[in-house]
Amino acid sequence: MLIVDSLIVSGVRFVLTRLAEAVQAEMYDESALREELLAAQMKLELGEISDDDFARIEEEVLAGMREVRARRAAESGGAPADAAAAPGTTFRIESVEANLDRDESADD
Repeated sequence: MLIVDSLIVSGVRFVLTRLAEAVQAEMYDESALREELLAAQMKLELGEISDDDFARIEEEVLAGMREVRARRAAESGGAPADAAAAPGTTFRIESVEANLDRDESADD
């Protein structure tokens, strides 16, 4: 039973580590923002959204791009304002706690 619990904990740790890596990669990736802006421009040209909607989307996307660039600049140069969200900060699973409240001696 200990081996199965150990495998479950290892699996959960693996998934959480990969999730943290994906979040970190997304935080510093401008390509998704560029694609969102391009899609909004295409919708504007096709008449699917209004100029006001496009302006709002463009403002949000450009703000996101500025934020990504600021994170990169903080990583390469000055001291980051928020160390927890600073680029280069690695996320690591410190521990996983599992509590199985059941009697293993009882047959189902």
